[in-house]
Amino acid sequence: MMKTTNIHRRQFLKSTAATGIGLIILPSGTISGANAPSNKLNIAMIGTWGRADAHFGAVSKENVVALCDVDENHIAHAAKRFPKAKTYVDWRKCLDQKDIDAVICCTTDHTHAFIANWALNRDMHVYCEKPLGNTVEEAR
Repeated sequence: MMKTTNIHRRQFLKSTAATGIGLIILPSGTISGANAPSNKLNIAMIGTWGRADAHFGAVSKENVVALCDVDENHIAHAAKRFPKAKTYVDWRKCLDQKDIDAVICCTTDHTHAFIANWALNRDMHVYCEKPLGNTVEEAR
């Protein structure tokens, strides 16, 4: 036979209020675990003008370690936002950087497939603006 315990309304309110206050007072890292610096992605942004501006806010909490653009004025614009990032004018040299985890490709349409292919062959994650390629064969 199951033993039942009576809980009074006042006792219930005290215990739930104490739990709620504890959740509010404790830092979020105590409950969910602190977000270690190693949990951040090392991102290379290839193409730093136009559509790339739309991605700056989304990657601001990650480690942007490389910026690449054929126009050095555009690189200077992005470097103000990410001053610790290395800068490149050749995307092939940028993708040779060893600490890159992911690449955001915001270049002109006809270069997307080549850059994405190089990055994927180096085991990097890729976010590429559309279109991936101008033809199906190019995207394969």
